[in-house]
Amino acid sequence: TPVATDAADGMVAAWLPNTSGIYYKDYKGKFEDLGANLKGAKIGLAVPKYMTNINSIEDLKTSK
Repeated sequence: TPVATDAADGMVAAWLPNTSGIYYKDYKGKFEDLGANLKGAKIGLAVPKYMTNINSIEDLKTSK
């Protein structure tokens, strides 16, 4: 949204259509879509090998 609201001059970090898709719909027409600059990228979580007790997102939650 920084480009559409004039808070920035340019940005190449939109992850469409999933992560940034809602912003694309909300601000369409207020910016110039230059197309993809990276194809095949993946989004995910990574945990260092030494954290052997972390195997899921549930494992990241603190216990009460």
